[in-house]
Amino acid sequence: MSEDPGDDLVPACGSDDVSVVVHWEHDGPGLRGQVLVENVSGHVCRLANKPDVTPLRVGGKPLRVRTIMTLEWQDPGYVDIQPGKRASASLSWGSWCGLQASDQAQVVWPGGSAVAQVTGPTQPECVDGESGNLTTDWFHVIE
Repeated sequence: MSEDPGDDLVPACGSDDVSVVVHWEHDGPGLRGQVLVENVSGHVCRLANKPDVTPLRVGGKPLRVRTIMTLEWQDPGYVDIQPGKRASASLSWGSWCGLQASDQAQVVWPGGSAVAQVTGPTQPECVDGESGNLTTDWFHVIE
C-alpha cells in the first residue's frame, strides 16, 4: 500500500474519530454531491477506499439503492487526515423511483461507519420509471 513503513502505523478513522455529512445538489434530474468527513479526534487517522453510501428512509431503514464502486485505481488508496482537517469523496445518483429518502444516509468505510445528516435534496427525480445506482469516488483531503 505504501513504501514508507511508518505509514502503516496510522490507524483507520473509526466511527468516533470523525463527523460525517452527505451533501447533495441537483444535477439535472439527478444529484451530485460529496461525503464530507472531518477528523474530530486528537490524532491523525486514515480513510481508505471509497465510501459505501446508503440513503435511509424515514425511520432509519435503508433504501434499496446500490452503491457502485468503479474499478479505477488510486495510489495510494487512502488519505490521512490530521485533527481538525477534512476529506471528501464525490457522489452521484441519477434516478430514484422508490420510497422517499430521509435526511439521513448510512456511510461505511474500512474501520468505521456513521449515520450522516443529508443536506440539500434527499433524492433525485424518477427518470423513465427506473431507479439508478449511486456511485462514489476516492476520498481526497480538502486543503
